[in-house]
Amino acid sequence: MADIDASTITSSNHVYTLDPQPAKAKLPWYRTLDQKKGLLLVLISMANMLDIINVASVTIALPSILRDVHYEPNQLQWIVSSYALTYAAFLLVGGRMGDLFGHRRVFLTGTTWFGIWSLVCGFARDPIFMSIARALQGAGAGLTIPSALALLTTTYPLGPERTFALSMFGGAGCIGQTTGVLLGGIFDATIGWYWIFFVTAIISITMAVAGFFIISNVNDNPGNTDRRVDYLGVALFMAGVVMVIYYLSESTTVGWGSAQTLTPFIVGLVLLAGFIFWERRIEYPIMPFRIWSSRRFSASVLVIICVTACYNTMIFFTSLTFQNVLKYSPLITACCYIVHGVGLVIGLYTVTRLFKYIRTKFIMLIGWTLIITSAIIFAQIVPGTTYWHFAFPAFIVNCLGLSPTWMCCQVNVVADAEDEDQGVVGAVFNVAIQLGGPIGLAIGTIMSQTFEGIGGTPEALMSGYRAAFYAFAVFGGTGMILTAIFASNQDPIEFLDIDPETVEGDQEKGEPATVESSSISILEGNGKAGSDEGQKQETRN
Repeated sequence: MADIDASTITSSNHVYTLDPQPAKAKLPWYRTLDQKKGLLLVLISMANMLDIINVASVTIALPSILRDVHYEPNQLQWIVSSYALTYAAFLLVGGRMGDLFGHRRVFLTGTTWFGIWSLVCGFARDPIFMSIARALQGAGAGLTIPSALALLTTTYPLGPERTFALSMFGGAGCIGQTTGVLLGGIFDATIGWYWIFFVTAIISITMAVAGFFIISNVNDNPGNTDRRVDYLGVALFMAGVVMVIYYLSESTTVGWGSAQTLTPFIVGLVLLAGFIFWERRIEYPIMPFRIWSSRRFSASVLVIICVTACYNTMIFFTSLTFQNVLKYSPLITACCYIVHGVGLVIGLYTVTRLFKYIRTKFIMLIGWTLIITSAIIFAQIVPGTTYWHFAFPAFIVNCLGLSPTWMCCQVNVVADAEDEDQGVVGAVFNVAIQLGGPIGLAIGTIMSQTFEGIGGTPEALMSGYRAAFYAFAVFGGTGMILTAIFASNQDPIEFLDIDPETVEGDQEKGEPATVESSSISILEGNGKAGSDEGQKQETRN
């Protein structure tokens, strides 16, 4: 033999090639699905879209559900409220349980549970039974959404890839809003409102089966070694959030000073104060307070409350305006929102391209300006005008403002979180979203009832709706002020189209990186004072 190495043996007449590793057996196609991130993105986005479809479609079909399920008129809000209460209560629980025991496990449990109770809702013909089924359905959504967001952020690496994935996740929610409104109107007018729940159940169970193969088993082995559960924190948070949202949801019908709602509200505030007191002292909190050390996170939570207050006020009062002032049918009303849903999707995808040129704080300030402008345009609607006079341009302007503002909040809120905290960060963000909606509707309803004219004519009703639209503009102004004061002046490095490994290398040398405008600013370390912990805190703030 002339030469010998690890891969070949050469003789005078032949060359023999040796394979240092035996060939791997080819796996069946369904065993390789967990290696495709694109499929995971589709699955996770579908989960977000399904939740929005369920809420939007039911809202459109409320009059028919009132008739067929035999609700009293003053009880009808429980179809929406029961779902919202348990959804908000289980968000933090679902997010933290995913961080401790695996987001794959929690996601599959949530989608299966959601599908089962969606099916039950389709058969419900009793108001109490329907309200309980809706509450249990909301619990499934509360488990699913935080784990869905965490699966996305832990799978996609820092950089434009994660930003694009988050834009698709948010865009799916916008598609869900439009699709839900359309499906609700179509099913209600044709085969029956109960098919809303049947279709939701079929999609949810299908997602659970697909998720079993698509989501990698790695997500069932999180990095947290301390898996003790803060049961007292869970109980305090769930009870407190349920009572606060109950007050915001029910007070519009029974009165803001009524003992029926005011007493639970006060008890809820006391429980939430006790929750904060307890979480700051326990070694294994359900909501680690370290997540609040990020300025980007805390600012995004504050701002998103104003964003959802604006969004829910706009959807609710434009629907009333179209049907009670412009006299559109429910199906035509549903079609009016198509341009808004499509515009939001396009806007969410487009704004991610701006991150490497413009700071997110500046993008949000521009967005708030457009949101306020859209509210003023909606307020100009009067009986006899058409959709194209004011509503259509207002929707376009609103898309241009809402999509970048929402997207900047969603990307910033997870930017500084470690992988073991992604679930709880997504949960807190979604709790803020759930709080913003009732706050906006509550204030908008007060303004509408205060300024509504006499006689129930379209002109009289529009006087009240106009006041609600101006309240919507005030929410926008509040959001703009909060953005200007609290939003970070620097963006995380992941917003730029550069190699994250380069940045990580700089950080290891004691040079945490941040982004200002389109350039990278390297914050130099200061001797031993620039410890790893200090660098991490400086970068996040």
